[in-house]
Amino acid sequence: MVRATSPTLSENEFDISKSLFEDGGLDSDAEPTAEETTGQAKSKTAVEAESEEDEAFIAATQAAANRKNDPKTGKKTGAFQSMGLNTHLLKAIARKGFTVPTPIQRKTIPLIMDRQDVVGMARTGSGKTAAFVIPMIERLKSHSAKVGARAVVLSPSRELALQTLKVIKELGKGTDLRTTLLVGGDSLEEQFGSMASNPDIIIATPGRFEHLKVEMGLELSSVRYVVFDEADRLFEMGFAAQLTEIVHSLPASRQTLLFSATLPKSLVEFARAGLQDPKLVRLDAESKISPGLESVFLTVKRAEKEGALLHVLQDIIQMPTGATEAVIKAREREANPSKKRKRSVEGQTARDTPSLRSTVVFAATKHHVEYLAALLKAHNYATSYVYGSLDQTARKMQVQDFRSGLTNILVVTDVAARGLDIPILANVINYDFPAQPKIFVHRVGRTARAGKAGWAYSLVTGQDMPYLLDLQLFLSRKLLLGQVEREVDLFKNAVVVGAPVRDRLERCCEEAGKLLDEDGDLAAMRDVSVKGGKQYLRTRNAASSESVKRAKQIAGQGAMGTNMLFQDVEDDGVEQQRLDMLAKVSGFRPQETVFEIGRRGGTNTETADLIRRQRERIENRERKIAARRAVGGKQMADAPQSSAVSFHAASEDQASAESEDELELTQPAGANMDEASDSELELTFSAPAESASKGRKKTSGDSWQDSEHFMSYTPTGFNAAEDRGYGVHSGGTSSHFVNAAKDATMDLAQDESSAFKEASKPGMRWDKKKKDYVRRENDEDGSKGQKFIRGESGQKIPASFRSGRFDAWRKANKVERMPRVGELERSGAHYAGGGGSGTAAAGGKRFKHKQERAPKEADKYRDDYQERKAKVAAAKEKRVGRFADGKGKSELRGVDDVRKVRKMQEKRRDKNARPSRRRT
Repeated sequence: MVRATSPTLSENEFDISKSLFEDGGLDSDAEPTAEETTGQAKSKTAVEAESEEDEAFIAATQAAANRKNDPKTGKKTGAFQSMGLNTHLLKAIARKGFTVPTPIQRKTIPLIMDRQDVVGMARTGSGKTAAFVIPMIERLKSHSAKVGARAVVLSPSRELALQTLKVIKELGKGTDLRTTLLVGGDSLEEQFGSMASNPDIIIATPGRFEHLKVEMGLELSSVRYVVFDEADRLFEMGFAAQLTEIVHSLPASRQTLLFSATLPKSLVEFARAGLQDPKLVRLDAESKISPGLESVFLTVKRAEKEGALLHVLQDIIQMPTGATEAVIKAREREANPSKKRKRSVEGQTARDTPSLRSTVVFAATKHHVEYLAALLKAHNYATSYVYGSLDQTARKMQVQDFRSGLTNILVVTDVAARGLDIPILANVINYDFPAQPKIFVHRVGRTARAGKAGWAYSLVTGQDMPYLLDLQLFLSRKLLLGQVEREVDLFKNAVVVGAPVRDRLERCCEEAGKLLDEDGDLAAMRDVSVKGGKQYLRTRNAASSESVKRAKQIAGQGAMGTNMLFQDVEDDGVEQQRLDMLAKVSGFRPQETVFEIGRRGGTNTETADLIRRQRERIENRERKIAARRAVGGKQMADAPQSSAVSFHAASEDQASAESEDELELTQPAGANMDEASDSELELTFSAPAESASKGRKKTSGDSWQDSEHFMSYTPTGFNAAEDRGYGVHSGGTSSHFVNAAKDATMDLAQDESSAFKEASKPGMRWDKKKKDYVRRENDEDGSKGQKFIRGESGQKIPASFRSGRFDAWRKANKVERMPRVGELERSGAHYAGGGGSGTAAAGGKRFKHKQERAPKEADKYRDDYQERKAKVAAAKEKRVGRFADGKGKSELRGVDDVRKVRKMQEKRRDKNARPSRRRT
């Protein structure tokens, strides 16, 4: 969004809370009639006066905000007025109190207005949605009478699509642009009607948009503006086939925009988006997460995670139990209906305000979400939950309950990591630690928005420690383990890791265990979540090898101290004594093996002698290796070009040299955000220099790579940790371009091992029917084993996308032919959606039936006999329906009516005829 005029916010902060909850929408889609056109012509003077008032209001608002910067002109460099926006758009922005664009908007809007392809990256909550919505509305201006959508916004989740729709409605006030939302879970028939109404802007998820495109045979040649919102998530969620089909149908002259909070520097992974000379705008150099966010990482065992979650809620956040304040106020309003609800200063109602301790809990799978929601409800916490396969109506209701403060806790999967925009969210808890650093960035980006403060609590198990170290390298922050010296803004500038207070954790673990013992259904849900967690651990992306080594070193240091968050706890001295004792016990190493216990100074056995000789042999070897390394290092210092190092020392040091080479690749370096020039590319892809002396023997410092045939790819200014974190990962593999370039090989001869090489590729699987390795691309859409059809791009798509439901809808609505792209839209036409609900299209109005029918005669055997009798009497008195004089059908039957009644009676007799059952 854009920054508000609040004096408490800094220049790089902004307030987006205003545009989330206020009710707003577009103007009526109906075209003006002849009378309205005449009236508008007559009131031209009034319209001009109103326009002058709007311009004066906008100018006064902008000048009041920027008068301190330039007293002569009253304008600030980079303000919305200097971007050439139209009056309606400036009015919509000014009415919301937004004056100065955010950094991402200040840099991207001029490029988009210049119709260039843009790739924009900034941290969560930095106004990226408004950065592409404002120039989109400015470019489209008003509704086009020609058939065909002109803008498409693709989002990875339904919640993000709904948020984008809200922003477009707020900023599109005063225009007649038509917008439609196409997401899964909604009625296809209603979406058929909305697409037939000639929308200007389509906001959709890729799966449903491709379904409608194939089912309706949509033509997208009129699209001029395409936005991939959260582009990295779109390309890694398995939407490869859908995006290929959609992009193939788009015109080559379109303008393509990619926006996300986490994008890799290399745009090779987004080649499918069809970018043409894109401009890269990245504003993540200073901070990848909000500066007001404080993070805490608690080390726990896997069996203690439920207790740790309760410990965080009860002792740290101090979450209240029972009904929330919003529920209590709602009950008071029901008791006093005459009491009016007040509107807050920001323009949102009191029921649209989340609670002060609102918390989002992120879990790995939907089974974890259901289990945790049931567990928290059993502890009397007001809890909502959302996951991907939940019904769309239920998802909206659960999120709305959390937004309005009816619940304090929202348990979600990563489906809500992007798109869930609640400005005053207080806390985020990572129950399951994310496998990728960028997922952590999106999760914690739900809090500390709009310049406010927020906390993020993460539960880290032993298996999650390598991923925590990857995150530490990605954020470029120092790692603090246990108790250290207190610093200013410690939790904002460092990765603070430590254990919770033991006695409190054990108390919460006992509470959770007692509930599981008493509730059989809750225990069954936990068993299901455990099985789902095992599958999740098998399929998540692997951590870097260097982080795994560091995690083992940290684990070998013994028990970790208490987290700095609990430094002021009264019983910290007792806790430290317990940790010291555990460190001594875990660090104990016996000086003798099990075969030598009790044998010292006594009778020696054959096994003890064998172990003793083996130990002496190992110690002698270690002393010789140390001596050779010392001699070799001295010779290398005296004569760097000498080759007096022995062959055995070189072979023993080869493994350490290779590990040092790997360390060089994983060391973070300064990120180079500039585009690579031709000379840099030539330098990057050039072969390494040949050795000065080819005839000399290879030492430990020489590489095993053949300089004549090996071509390395390590870009200048390459930051391995950052590139790995920003890379597009899918299906448990790291598929970004640098890793793919490292593994690229070219076989000059076909040998017998080619089949085994095919099997080792991550994109291949064994097909029992074909008895060969096939690609996994056909399995990404989840329709394995179903029939396929060929799309426009040649890709295989499920045959269920052509189910014939659109033809049935056309027949039901008596639509002979849909208008083609470029034709003028039809006036007066209407198309009904599913369930009998109509949707106006092409400016036509819905037909309203005016027929009145009298109620049926009252049945004296029903409980509501008196009520129905009173209705019939009232209809007789008002002469409604059949009781009207001279109206309706006559009660006298004609010849045709009599024959029809007789035929119906004969059919009933034949149908119900049965032999008589007389008892004899």
